[in-house]
Amino acid sequence: MSAPTPQPSLGVCYYPEHWTDSQSESQSEAQWKDDAAAMVAAGITWVRIGEFCWSRIEATPGEFTWGWLDRAVEILAAAGLKIVMCTPTATPPKWVVDKMPDMIAIDASGAPRKFGSRRHYSFAHQGYLQECKRITKAVAERYGAHPAVHAWQTDNEYGCHDTAISYCQAAQYGFQQWLADRYQTITALNNAWGNVFWSMEYTDFDQIELPNLTVTEANPAHAMDFRRFNTDLVVAFNRAQVDIIRQHSPDRPISHNFMGDFNQFDHRPVAADLEIAAWDSYPLGMLQNMQLNARLDETLHRDCLRTGDPDFQAFHHDLYRGMGRLWVMEQQPGPVNWARTNVIPADGAVRMWSWEAIAHGAEVVSYFRWRQAPFAQEQMHAGLNLRDGTPAVGLAEASQVAQELATLPLPATTRADIALVHDYQADWMSELDGQTEDYHYLRLILDMYRAVRQHGGSLDVLGPNDDLSGYKLILLPGLMHVNANLAAQLNNSDAVILAGPRSGAKTETFQLPENLAPGPLQDIVGFTATRIDALPAKFPIEAEWNGITGTISIWHERGVATAETTGATALGDPILVTSNHGRYLTGWPDEALLRGIIGDSMQAAGILLHEMPRYLRLRRRGGYLICTNYGPDPAEIPQSITGTFHIGGRVVPPAGVSVIETD
Repeated sequence: MSAPTPQPSLGVCYYPEHWTDSQSESQSEAQWKDDAAAMVAAGITWVRIGEFCWSRIEATPGEFTWGWLDRAVEILAAAGLKIVMCTPTATPPKWVVDKMPDMIAIDASGAPRKFGSRRHYSFAHQGYLQECKRITKAVAERYGAHPAVHAWQTDNEYGCHDTAISYCQAAQYGFQQWLADRYQTITALNNAWGNVFWSMEYTDFDQIELPNLTVTEANPAHAMDFRRFNTDLVVAFNRAQVDIIRQHSPDRPISHNFMGDFNQFDHRPVAADLEIAAWDSYPLGMLQNMQLNARLDETLHRDCLRTGDPDFQAFHHDLYRGMGRLWVMEQQPGPVNWARTNVIPADGAVRMWSWEAIAHGAEVVSYFRWRQAPFAQEQMHAGLNLRDGTPAVGLAEASQVAQELATLPLPATTRADIALVHDYQADWMSELDGQTEDYHYLRLILDMYRAVRQHGGSLDVLGPNDDLSGYKLILLPGLMHVNANLAAQLNNSDAVILAGPRSGAKTETFQLPENLAPGPLQDIVGFTATRIDALPAKFPIEAEWNGITGTISIWHERGVATAETTGATALGDPILVTSNHGRYLTGWPDEALLRGIIGDSMQAAGILLHEMPRYLRLRRRGGYLICTNYGPDPAEIPQSITGTFHIGGRVVPPAGVSVIETD
């Protein structure tokens, strides 16, 4: 029998070590008690602690100071809060670095990542791994059986600040052994990598260096295997902590807080060792960062400056829900400090972001942080309270969410009719393949994801090895390598399949398929790519499809179609090839064209369309539809959607939410 779906609840990130009085322990404890009481009064259930406090736990090697953390845990527990206890391995103290200076990560330019911030370690360093096991065991032994500790988090934001990959000596030794295990013989490696090109052949695995500091780009197959190796390092690092926590704190779920728009390692095998796939949601910061890509939308950037991209957060909720129980471990509560610019969120945005996470299946939405830090790197990052304890706007909005949840029991998030296949290795391949600097895998994914949601659709985001049975429509944007298992699933599927562009373009060993792209998909979609037009984003090609005029930019494939074609570019090449239940999109269309093509594919799959205002989105959770408005103007829910409104109404205000129990 499956466990009942937990009612969504709220949490907060808390740092008792930041609120200590060196002159008075009692004064510190009074502050913690006041904070805990205020959290409960605001409707908060969970509190995350401990991820950055190694230096306070163990200021010198082997000398542990637990008293302050023991008291903080007891105070939070006495208030009735559930604790997420963290391992502090993202911030090794200075004495750890001094003990083994070669644990420091080395960036691609050969420069060391110095002490003085965080995440200053190499996943490849075995000595640091042993230190992490030791401190994890100490924390787990101390708090693993505490009745208030209900969940765990390993480390913090693996790879943040470009730290998942290190070009250090430990990584080189580890990579050589990894390659020997993978290929067994140096001849097999040379053949797989195509090392006959440019006389790059090796005679021994010990000769192989890391793929940085080469005169021009390194062999992409070499770089691809290095990405795979680094994923295995992160998996092993995380698993070492998970195994220790399970031994000392059984039956408590373990999480890690992943990030948005991050591809340095494959998250799925890491998440496979966890119960909870959490992530850190910062809509305004990520809106700024995503605009660095050439495929930016200035109108969206302006209209959603204070709310965020309408689909970025939703996509990542669905991405991580596909890997485990979804939590948002850090939800933006106000302005951040790390984006290119840092604006104040629109009134209501914190509430809207919380409800959107809940719509997509989040069990917990946890805000970062309880109070604005008075010092160091993140002092300009907002909290639910100001530095002096005065409530910030985000606290009132979080409290409103808690009150609304108390009156509206929610079923589980419903499985969607549409699956979108996302693959980290496809992302790596598209980066390493070059051809155009304007191509961005996640942006292509988001464009297709957005087009579905513009028709009122919901999606599940799955990996290339997941079960696709039962879906009505399967989307494969930019899936560079199609493995044998996925190809077999697609061949046996009754779903409408929309693939491309750039799908099936490479083999697993980063070579061109013998039968050309899209490789294993050719028989399904009726198309063979023979020429690639890698375009500057600012010089698109005019195009038309079913009466919709628009453009194709960045990527377009010309080739041989053995099935029906529709639409054409100004150069006369087809846009869509349709063969039975398979379809192939030959290029990267603009918003209007893609919306039309996706809508047509949804109708072919028997999925009901709702024509949504540009910035209005919905997601089904059981018998409820949760609608969010990211735009600057009120938006009306289509009349085709009927039911009982439990929160809000048919007209959703800017940064507003409506919850409808559908007929």
